[in-house]
Amino acid sequence: MSAADKAVVSIGPVSKWTEDQLGQYRDLTAAVYPPAENADWPGRKLDWAGAEMGVRVVDDSGWLVSYVGVLTREGLLDDKPVVIGGIGGVKTHPDARGMGYAALGMRGATEWFQQQPRVDFGLLVCDSSLLGYYANLGWVEFVGRLLTTQGGTTVEFTFNSVMTQPIHSHAPETGTIDLLGAPW
Repeated sequence: MSAADKAVVSIGPVSKWTEDQLGQYRDLTAAVYPPAENADWPGRKLDWAGAEMGVRVVDDSGWLVSYVGVLTREGLLDDKPVVIGGIGGVKTHPDARGMGYAALGMRGATEWFQQQPRVDFGLLVCDSSLLGYYANLGWVEFVGRLLTTQGGTTVEFTFNSVMTQPIHSHAPETGTIDLLGAPW
């Protein structure tokens, strides 16, 4: 039995996390993104949407080893209304990488989207080095235009690669997606 087989996956509103859960999240974030090393990260200059729900992956000792942020948002696909399931803030503790924890969290997020009757497709943004990883989890690269809101203005998002996954509709690979807000 692998370590991931013993993990507990849960999803719930971030706003209802306990102080202990918030502390574990802060510790995980600091381990994945050490403040001194990430002070100059260009993404800090962007407006980002916060997660509504959090998928928590806890190891058999009770420690948060991986996290996936989840939200839903009405947007546009080629000027037609859609509901998009957003994945953001995926992180796994450096000491727990390669054990399947992030994949468990991603599956938990996808299952939650499938339980929401209005979610058409999922969308995430990631560094291009992660395209293969997410492709192995069923995501496809979106090579169209992604529009977001930055500073009250609609702009094309070019910071990261974009991937989609079908939920209750097809996963677009081209066209124009407007998030009608900040990316996640």
